[in-house]
Amino acid sequence: MQPLQSNDLLLLADSLQKRGHNFEDIMLKLRDNGAAENVITETIEKLKAMRMDRKRQAGFIFCGVGVFLLVASCLITFLLFNYGGNIRWVMYGLTSLGVIVTLKGLVDLFGW
Repeated sequence: MQPLQSNDLLLLADSLQKRGHNFEDIMLKLRDNGAAENVITETIEKLKAMRMDRKRQAGFIFCGVGVFLLVASCLITFLLFNYGGNIRWVMYGLTSLGVIVTLKGLVDLFGW
């Protein structure tokens, strides 16, 4: 059996991770394919970096949506208050939703 190239190993490791395997299982599968230890370590590091990049990208999106919800909540609350409408749902519900979405985005950005 001929050992796989570095890019092929990265694609294999990425597909295994997407199927729910942990890093130890991925390392074992890469060893079974005949990869050297230094190539396995390099592949796992690249895989972790790719995963963190995807989480950061999703974190930016969540933060943007959360900030939009917070600003929209503030504007709607001001409008409803000026026209005598009920502000409870917007002030508490939409603001809480905006805070939760923003915090989820920050968690993804910081990598927790």
